[in-house]
Amino acid sequence: MDTELEQLAKAAGDLAAAAGDRQELSTRATGLAERVARGRFNVTVLGEFKRGKSTLVNALLGLDLLPTGVLPLTAVATEVAYGPLGATVVHTDGTTEDIDLGQLADYVTEAGNPGNERQVSRVEARAPAELLRPGVVLVDTPGTGSVFRHDEAAARALLEADGAIVVLSADAPLSEAERKLLAALSERRSPTFFVLNRADHLSQAELDEVTRFVSNALGAELGRTERLWRVSARAALGTRLVGQMAEEGQGGEFAAFSGAFDRFVKLDLVEARVTTARSELARLAHELDDSLRIEAATAQLDAVSLRERVERLRAAAAEQRQAFNDECTLLQRDVDALGGAIGQALADFAANAPAKCEARLVDVARSTPVSRLEEELRRAVESSVRDSFEVFRQAEAERAEGSWKKLAERFRDRTQDRVNAVRAAAADIFQVELPRLAVPEVAEERERYFYLFLHVGSSTENIDRVLRLLLPRSLRRQRLLHRAESDLAREFDKHAGRARWDISQRLDAVRRRFETAMAAELAASAETILAAASRAEQLHGVAEAGRQEQQRASEAASRAAEAALALAGQR
Repeated sequence: MDTELEQLAKAAGDLAAAAGDRQELSTRATGLAERVARGRFNVTVLGEFKRGKSTLVNALLGLDLLPTGVLPLTAVATEVAYGPLGATVVHTDGTTEDIDLGQLADYVTEAGNPGNERQVSRVEARAPAELLRPGVVLVDTPGTGSVFRHDEAAARALLEADGAIVVLSADAPLSEAERKLLAALSERRSPTFFVLNRADHLSQAELDEVTRFVSNALGAELGRTERLWRVSARAALGTRLVGQMAEEGQGGEFAAFSGAFDRFVKLDLVEARVTTARSELARLAHELDDSLRIEAATAQLDAVSLRERVERLRAAAAEQRQAFNDECTLLQRDVDALGGAIGQALADFAANAPAKCEARLVDVARSTPVSRLEEELRRAVESSVRDSFEVFRQAEAERAEGSWKKLAERFRDRTQDRVNAVRAAAADIFQVELPRLAVPEVAEERERYFYLFLHVGSSTENIDRVLRLLLPRSLRRQRLLHRAESDLAREFDKHAGRARWDISQRLDAVRRRFETAMAAELAASAETILAAASRAEQLHGVAEAGRQEQQRASEAASRAAEAALALAGQR
């Protein structure tokens, strides 16, 4: 993988040099070369002070590397990358200082560096851990509450990383700062892992209760369901340091979490980035190839004829853009219809589901002592609504995703037709061969489809206290059952309404993003050709010596484009 990244970086650099004074192409190719050459994939570890972030990083690496069990870190991030054991301190004035890992606490903890008196910007640590070998950099951050309050630029940098791990604590779940962090993460597109640390501090019943609470809060703040990994980082680190992997009962779900994170690194993070770099390199090479073809075809045209042909191409491109806009209107209509169909399915479900769950409430009412009946009925209502919605959600989400993908694929095909029409017009106007350019396939867009399950409360608590004293047990049992049945219907209706609003919002957001991406494809196709024609106009008064130099530059650019396409698998 390292060799491939190096090849991609070199090809992008060569392409940037070959693009010459084609400024926009050169800038984009240079940016790609720099990103790929770095070969670093930052994964930030986020969370409040004293949530066990450093311990979790150590456990993932299987090394007792970062200082733990001390006072909170200063506002200093520690980056851990692959390499021989050691660390480099980067000071705020730009100077650096190499230190031993045993000295880390003197620079990154409040005890060793009070008030950051050493003026540390960040610390770059190195370790020969296999997890880091592909270029992964784990960034152990200070408590994010202070970062998000005082440094918006730092906060954005944290959120824009290639991946993230959010560390929460089972014995102190969800502070206000953590809720703000989750809200900031709600629009994040890169993969994020959510970890509930210190799971071994609670009993199983307590852990299950905290898990439900935090999971519901994640859904409410993020607008999507996320897996919550329940771990004990300290126990996992202990077992890994003696050459074992944490098992159930020792490190909780740490083995599963570590395996999932490792798969993310190997499959999603590095390979996806390489695939993206190949695709971007191919796109740039195609654009350079188009420019060269147009420039060559227009070299012998007089200025008046060239200008007239450019105007004809602008008119053809404008016609295709108008057709694209009309198709956007049709897509919005179809997406609105899809949202309406899902809304109707939700309404029908909410109307019919309570009757299917009432037998469960009756069984609870018959078998539970009156002293515990109110609480048991409340739990039965909550679990009935949750379980029923989960079954419905899975089926409906699959249907919604399938329907959206069909709409998106049809829209993508129409966009492809528009792109081809622009290229065909250019080929005809300038009498040049332009190969077909494929619009990217429809990306997998999993819809945010969930429901907010809140605590099922009662609006008659004062009356209930009186009833407990005045009514016979049989009447109390009957009244509690009747109220539970009413709560059941109300909860189904409430959550169906929330899910209906949510799916309509999500579908509309996905549609807008997709339209923007397809519009960019159409615009890029037209603008590349128009820019090449405009450049040809500018070259018309060049002296013969300059013309020969231009010819040599064009030949070099053509070779660079061919090499880039070959590396990207496009030739």
